[in-house]
Amino acid sequence: MRWMALIAVGLALAGISARAQTPAPAPNKTITSLPKPTAEPENDKEYAHPIAHKGDGPTDADVGPVQRHFVMASETDNADETDNEDNNHVASRIAKEKIAIDKRVKIRKIHDVQDDDSYHSVGNPALDYEVKYINWGAVTQEQLKARQGHYFTNSWSNDGPVDDFVARFEYRQVNSKEVIRTLTQPMPHVEGTVRSYFAVVNHAYLTYGPVCSWRFTILRHGVVVAESKSFIW
Repeated sequence: MRWMALIAVGLALAGISARAQTPAPAPNKTITSLPKPTAEPENDKEYAHPIAHKGDGPTDADVGPVQRHFVMASETDNADETDNEDNNHVASRIAKEKIAIDKRVKIRKIHDVQDDDSYHSVGNPALDYEVKYINWGAVTQEQLKARQGHYFTNSWSNDGPVDDFVARFEYRQVNSKEVIRTLTQPMPHVEGTVRSYFAVVNHAYLTYGPVCSWRFTILRHGVVVAESKSFIW
């Protein structure tokens, strides 16, 4: 029994000696600095450039869902220095212009909306909605001014073979009297009923006033095939 006690004491002393020789773990270092930050790389595909302010509407940013479909006259011009025509010039051009009315090409309806400060609601929801739709998206006074004008929606159809046409809108305005201005809209591959949209807006409208007479014609390869005009044209 004495030997067994001595052996146990020896083993205990050997374990203490072995633990004494094992190195203690190193203490954790405290982080005192962060890595230098780096700027985010520029990426033109992710960030669009700001829209430049042009000052005159309607710009691409100002145009609403209605105006996108219209061929519009928005700026003033000098009637003495442009190709605008008076009645004598128009009569001369008509005399040279080929006309071959095609009964398969029909102008079915011409509808106009005058959007300005003179508009007053008459209690008709459909008419009120047209003006609200024209001005939809306009917030600033500049944008509302750019939307003011006289809008014409011309519905017509081609019941013949599919073909390319040009819709032409000639008009006079109240303040410029006999001066005739012209807007055109290419209409390729027409089949069935389509619409052509024309408008006089912004500076051109505020300077020369609303449209007081007009003529709408459809041309196919330079030949007039359909025509409609206002009573006092």
